[in-house]
Amino acid sequence: MKQSGAERGQRLLAGLGAVLVVLFTVLPLWVMLVLSFDPVAGGGDSNGAWPHRLSLANYDLLSAPVFGFYPALARSVGLSVAVTGVSVVIAVPAAYALGRMSVPGAARILALMLGFAFFPGIVLEIPLSIFFSDIGLLDTLPGIGIAQLSFTVPLAVWFVTYAFRAVPREVEEAALVDGATLPQRILRIVLPMARPGVVGATILVFVASWNDFVFAANLNRSDRSETLPVLMSKLPSIGFLGGQMAAAVLMCVPVAVLVGVLLRWLARRAEA
Repeated sequence: MKQSGAERGQRLLAGLGAVLVVLFTVLPLWVMLVLSFDPVAGGGDSNGAWPHRLSLANYDLLSAPVFGFYPALARSVGLSVAVTGVSVVIAVPAAYALGRMSVPGAARILALMLGFAFFPGIVLEIPLSIFFSDIGLLDTLPGIGIAQLSFTVPLAVWFVTYAFRAVPREVEEAALVDGATLPQRILRIVLPMARPGVVGATILVFVASWNDFVFAANLNRSDRSETLPVLMSKLPSIGFLGGQMAAAVLMCVPVAVLVGVLLRWLARRAEA
């Protein structure tokens, strides 16, 4: 079927828009990657568009004890993994109750969950600091993790609830007729069928914990609880562009790895 001039113009405009969106997204990441491998970034061979020299000097420089970058990276990974695991474990039974059982006011509870997820954490900083100081959790990773649960758990509950609601009730009812208990129905029927939604919630919770600066900065008093976002805020004052870009690249790696692993796992499960 022959396309009219208007249709061709629309397709051309849509393609141009798609290219601009891709460039807007990818170009900053590409420049960041190029500069991270330039040993004299910002004043040497590289203009940020294409690497003229490749070197790991900036990554090696971050390993200097004065920066403490890699220990902070390890702390952030451990903290975000723990917070994500706890959040999802709490969210699954709560989401099942809100999504598949007759809970009075479930819609209002979900609205509150969404509100708690985006509640300004700075309001909680002073009371949490006083409370954690009294019980010995101030300036500790567990203290920061508990504070992060205030927004990661509601976020996980909200997303997983709607993932569970998408599972056909007939399937669960058939399992109930076959004698499946409640834990069996959750673990063997509902959770596997809602797998994509749960994976999406897991990624969102990990990213939210990984990027947290409000709690991580205000509940931190020393290097022992310093996470990567807090450390990254100090790098511009150090003044070396290549090291800043290398740090930014490394900060993106755990999120990219998590997304890649989970998406690959989803694809394999879908093929099985």
